[in-house]
Amino acid sequence: MRSKIYNAPCERDSVRLLRFAAATAALSALAVLAPATASALPVEKKPSPSVVDVHDSEPTDKQIRDFWTPERVKEALRNPAKAPATRAARSRTATSPPPSPGVAASAPARGFAADAAPSGANTTAGLSVSQEVPAGAGNNIVGKLIYVSPAGQLTHCSAASIVSADKNTIWTAGHCVHEGDGSGEAGWSKYVMYYPGYSRGADPVGEWTAARLHAPTAWTQDGDAYEADIAAVVLNPRLDGNLEDVVGYAFGYLFTENRTDYAGAAVMGYPAEGYQRSDLDGERLMYCAGDTTDAFPLNPFDDRIKLDCDMGRGVSGGAFVWGPQNDPRIVGAASHVALDDAGRRVSDDLFSSEHGSYAAAVINTVNNDG
Repeated sequence: MRSKIYNAPCERDSVRLLRFAAATAALSALAVLAPATASALPVEKKPSPSVVDVHDSEPTDKQIRDFWTPERVKEALRNPAKAPATRAARSRTATSPPPSPGVAASAPARGFAADAAPSGANTTAGLSVSQEVPAGAGNNIVGKLIYVSPAGQLTHCSAASIVSADKNTIWTAGHCVHEGDGSGEAGWSKYVMYYPGYSRGADPVGEWTAARLHAPTAWTQDGDAYEADIAAVVLNPRLDGNLEDVVGYAFGYLFTENRTDYAGAAVMGYPAEGYQRSDLDGERLMYCAGDTTDAFPLNPFDDRIKLDCDMGRGVSGGAFVWGPQNDPRIVGAASHVALDDAGRRVSDDLFSSEHGSYAAAVINTVNNDG
């Protein structure tokens, strides 16, 4: 049976506890998911020969900018992303090929000073009730991602600037760029636009349009929320430079298998709803801080990352970040929350797909294409 992208617990093996100077800017954006359950895939579907699917944006930079009239932007901002139906993890029934075992990827952050928290977020250990991130130039590292879904809905996710060879890439969730239903080219999001530093209708450094979308085939083919609800968006350059040059910051990354525990991590995004609260409107950059854990320690095939956080729809794609103040690194992306059979959220748990081999394959593909 298929479940909605609004929940799911997970786990594999925790490896070590490392320290994070809890003050880094974490990303947000999570499309609420339901726990992924195993389901058989149609036998007629053949596996993709590649581990990462790459889709060139069909609308041009100008066409994307012309499409997003103020009225359409407002409509998209009113509609946080809804996660599509998802299927079980690769280890169970998936048809897409796994990446090479042991693949890892690591890179330090850029633009962060050792003596100050880049985003101004006063992250307190164990902060599961999200709070607004204080204003600051470093907040431009996180932003809103608006797009048109394959069904024609104008909607939005969260995303963040990530270190890349082209200095023009953002990290988000797979369900923000593709339906994850095996629909191939028809499943990709269109008219993708990014607003770094968005806050209450203001976009301090302007907008950026998508040139290419990258997501694991385990997501695009199989909707694997355990290991592959992951995506990177390469942006079109602007006359004033690439995203990293203009914003001045980019999160580094640490993508390694079998690790779920990061002490003093944080996540940031734009939640439009939350667990047991009604004051979230998607207009403010919010954050939670605390220690991540293995979502389901008893299941060796489930290495999802869990953080206690009340942010819900709208935070999809928001980055889980860990590391010292001068080197914050992405270790996950907001993917889903736990729901009961009636579709009601049952806890403040916020989940990320495992950021191991698939995440490494995506960023490596971006860097090799750049």
